[in-house]
Amino acid sequence: MRYIDSHCHLYKFNEIEIKRIIKNKDITILSVSEDLESSLKNLILSQLNENVIPAIGIHPWNIEKVNENTFKIIEDIIKDNKIKILGEIGLDKKFKPETFEKQKEIFERFLNLAKEYDLNLNLHTPNASNDVYDLLIKYDIKKAYFHWYSGDEKLLEEIIDKGYFIGINVATIVNEKYRKYIEITNIKNIITESDGPYNYKGVILHPDMLKDLYKLISDIRKIDLEELSNIIQNNFARFIY
Repeated sequence: MRYIDSHCHLYKFNEIEIKRIIKNKDITILSVSEDLESSLKNLILSQLNENVIPAIGIHPWNIEKVNENTFKIIEDIIKDNKIKILGEIGLDKKFKPETFEKQKEIFERFLNLAKEYDLNLNLHTPNASNDVYDLLIKYDIKKAYFHWYSGDEKLLEEIIDKGYFIGINVATIVNEKYRKYIEITNIKNIITESDGPYNYKGVILHPDMLKDLYKLISDIRKIDLEELSNIIQNNFARFIY
């Protein structure tokens, strides 16, 4: 059975752990970036491992690292390496409300890049899902993924109607409040993720937890595990291609 990790910071694991993770050929990892350095690390990881897909970008927590040269380098990486996904990009009113206007300025620069190069988006949206969604509509973005979605149900319906994708995180195993998104999200819009190695309430999130997440989704949605695996693989393929 194949597992999909559509949002992982693979480069943040130590070298031994990275080798152990990618040795498992039953998992496909979309490794997202948070700055130029991690974008280049993800590019190298993807070149060395066929089951790793790179997403490049600047995390909204790191906008102080951005200047004109940043965007020139990112654009060169996109053109030279046929990059298809920007991430982790977005807006954050929960953890960094004080920089929201600057975040928005940077995010719109990425949206322009997405339009120019037909790129798909892996999005960070804490307390800003509505703002992000409105900008996706404004820029007519065709493919987007709301990482670890925790927004309201009305917006969720709009996201699904637009054909965008919702991230179900392995943290759902330890925090039941996220399980409602498994119940109410169209199964054709669900993709799984770890966000490893993020420390969530003392739990280091990890791709290894995907097996238990798939079992949880299977139980909640009453879907056979193999069928669920195929559905999520198809959803992921529709997102990245």
